[in-house]
Amino acid sequence: MSQVEFRNEFDRFMVLQECLSGATNDWIAKTPKDKLDWIPVDNPNVRFGDRVSMVTIKNLYIHMAVEEYHWVRFLKDSENDATLPLPRDPELTAKLANGDFVSEAARLHEDSVRTLRGYTDDQLRKTIRFAERTWTVMGFLWALYAHRAYHLGNIDIYLRQSNTPAPNFFHFSVPAIA
Repeated sequence: MSQVEFRNEFDRFMVLQECLSGATNDWIAKTPKDKLDWIPVDNPNVRFGDRVSMVTIKNLYIHMAVEEYHWVRFLKDSENDATLPLPRDPELTAKLANGDFVSEAARLHEDSVRTLRGYTDDQLRKTIRFAERTWTVMGFLWALYAHRAYHLGNIDIYLRQSNTPAPNFFHFSVPAIA
């Protein structure tokens, strides 16, 4: 891939990631306060490892914010062929859980976007190891996007199970008629 193609891919990622982040915020805004910590189904299969073992809309939102924040920093500063650690940060997770988690997550996201905008082409081409695979940093950024999309789908299902209308993912504008 040429330098221009690589930069175009990164720019495309940034646009789509911002759209997905906005969609995530739309879903949270639609979530009734009494459904943020609601658990519609509780069984051993409704877990995402040991980091999200209490699957709620609020916990999924916090999980996405903390992971994005840590991974974006690690990917930028890592050495080539580094192993990407799981972003375990109980203090940051607790800070979000016990405070204004939407505002704090927005601040973390803004900081992540600033960090991403500072990535160089060389940083995007580095390789990292995660989940028994080798990725370029650019490739892993797409995995980060997929991670958010996956959990946005989880949130969407929770909203629908709570009989709450979820936002439309695709915003179709009605054309103006003269």
